This record gives sequence, structure tokens and C-alpha cells, in this order.
Amino acid sequence: MLISLPKGFSANGIHCGLKRKRRDLSIFYSGKPCKCSAIFTKNLVKAAPVILCRKRIRKNKPVRAVIVNSANANCMTGERGLKDASKMIKSTAEALGVPESSVMVSSTGVIGKYLRMGPVIKGIKKLSKTLSTDGVINAAEGIMTTDRFHKIACRSFKAGGKKIKMVGVAKGAGMIHPDMATMLCYIMTDADIDKKALDKALAAANGTSFSSITVDGDMSTNDSVFLLANGAAANRTITASGRDFKVFLEKLGEVMLDLAKMIVKDGEGASKLIDIHVKGCKTVKDAKKAAMAIAGSLLTKCAVHGGDPNWGRVASSVGASGVDFDPAKMDIILDDVVFLEKGKFLSPDERKLKTVFKGKTVNIEVNLHRGKASAKAYSCDISKKYITINSYYTT
Repeated sequence: MLISLPKGFSANGIHCGLKRKRRDLSIFYSGKPCKCSAIFTKNLVKAAPVILCRKRIRKNKPVRAVIVNSANANCMTGERGLKDASKMIKSTAEALGVPESSVMVSSTGVIGKYLRMGPVIKGIKKLSKTLSTDGVINAAEGIMTTDRFHKIACRSFKAGGKKIKMVGVAKGAGMIHPDMATMLCYIMTDADIDKKALDKALAAANGTSFSSITVDGDMSTNDSVFLLANGAAANRTITASGRDFKVFLEKLGEVMLDLAKMIVKDGEGASKLIDIHVKGCKTVKDAKKAAMAIAGSLLTKCAVHGGDPNWGRVASSVGASGVDFDPAKMDIILDDVVFLEKGKFLSPDERKLKTVFKGKTVNIEVNLHRGKASAKAYSCDISKKYITINSYYTT
């Protein structure tokens, strides 16, 4: 399947030698300077690339490229790690002929090991000569770790009088839990958009996508989302209000939610996507809190994996979430089967029970009857395979 990038962008991924065989080094590049918005992990243990890029993004300089390696997180590596990340930036800038200030860097993989810079530097030189407008699949493969498949989402739409394209690439399968961003993600668009509007759009779309998913409750040290806009579509500049901004935000939200759901579907050892909808809350904050409590419940995730319609685990998770509600008014619906209505258990017939939690996507709906606010969250089941993958991760 051929996927082309927005105007002015190119990418590729190669095998440089950090992994045994698979691609392990990628570049996302724009021929024109980009406005860039980014969000990073809130974990106090931050990888060297996150530390550097957080400082760089504050300077608000145009961005031309992001260099990404997999197989090594370059985290908890001290001064040497920071120097290695800086070397990756410098080498990429030299290879592409762009200012160092216009290059960002990301890493993903094992924590606590130094990068082997020889293969990385050689790889950057080779990779910079092979960038292509349709090299995005290779680039997506180059950033994968325990991912079973690459994750790409696209949208084309009209705004500001021109056709605009948006392509997002992400990786993530384990150490997935919000408080931003729970993976690596690179979103490229040829839209001409004001920087304030870009920041506003990314923050809003993140709240309903990457910050609404969980796989295992562990927040990564390397989480980064970059949104790059190079203006090559030559549309009227999109500002932070009006119809054009609403369209841009809608499409960005769709791209990010597509990627977020792919990450959950690809959760380590997972076989089912859990779609959770909590409504009837006083505030969106309460609804989100309750939804994420269900999403993060190991007992609920086990029940989903086993196809066991144990609605009590859902009720318990909501009750432990810290959200104030009256259990005597709560509804719980699993895969369209009502188990609890206004606090009273209903006995579904056997035929309906056999359908609950049996599909690849399962639905959990809770209504607290406290207000009109609602929120969604996304999770996955958990299996013995998750333990197997993570018990041998470094060996």
C-alpha cells in the first residue's frame, strides 16, 4: 500500500545496526521550515531526547527534521546520553544541509544503555540520501519496538480555500498510560496555520486521543508528539478561531484518535480493544476520571480477555475512582447488554450473556445520572503473553 506524505515532506527508515535485522533509524523531513507544536511525557524520569527537545521547542524556531532511533531509549544515560542525542542532531543537520536548531530527536527502546553511536552516525548519512515522499511506511517501521504493525493515519480536507493533507505516524504497544503522550508520534501537514492555533489544536486533540488510552498503567520516559506544519498547501492562514480552525481540529483529532486506537489494539499481548464511555457526570473531568479507572483496571482487563461479563469489576473501578456519585443510580451496559439499571441488577438471558466480551472490540458503558458530561477512554485486555514479552525484554 503506497502512502504519500503532504506537500514538501519526505521520510524513510533503514536498518543501521542497532537491531539485528529490522529497521531501526528513521527521518521525517520537510523541504520548507515548519511551525512545530509538541507535547512530552510528564514522567520525572525523562530520556535525553525529551530533555533536549523540550528546551528546543520553547525557543520556537522553525523545524525541518526529526531523527528517530529505536532499540535504545537513551534514558538514564546522564551527560553521555545528552551528548549522544546532540550528536544525532548535529549529524542529521549536516547530512541534510539544515541548521542544527531545526532538527529534533527521539529515541525508543531499552532504558539505561548507552547508544552505539558508530552505526547511528553512519546510518544518518546513508538515510539522509534516501528520503522519499512515499517512504513513510519504512519510516514507521524504523521507530517500532515491540509493535506488531506500523501505525499510520491520513486525512485530506479543505480549509482556507485549499486542499490540505495530514499524515500521522506513531509507535507504541507497551508502557502505555497517559499523562502525555504514551508513545512516539509525528504528524505532518502542509497546512498554513498560526502557531497559537497549532498549539491549541494539538492540546485539544491530545486530550481525547493519546491521553485517553492505557495498556498497562506504565507511563513511558520517552513520550513525544510532534505536529509539523510547513504551509506548502498555500491556504489562507488558519487562526485559532472560525470554521477553518474547526475543520483542522476535527481532522487532527481523527488522525490522533486513529493512531491512539491502533496503539491500544497493538497492546503487548492484547487481543481485544475496550471502548469505554462514561456519561451522566457533573463534569468532563469526573467522566474522564471514571473512564480511565475502568480502562486501567487489571481485573476488568482480565475479564474482557476471558470473555467473562463480570460487571461487578466495572462497578468497583468506578467506585474507587474518586468520583462522587450514588451507586443506587448507576447503569452498567456491556456490549449493549444491560446488567445494572438505576443500581438494580437485571438478569440478562443466557443467549445475550454469550455475546458479551466475545468480539475483537468490546464496549463498556456507564451512566452515573449526575449530570450531562461524558468522556471516553480506550484500553485492551491483558493476557499471559504480556507477561512473557516483558519478562524477557532486555534478555
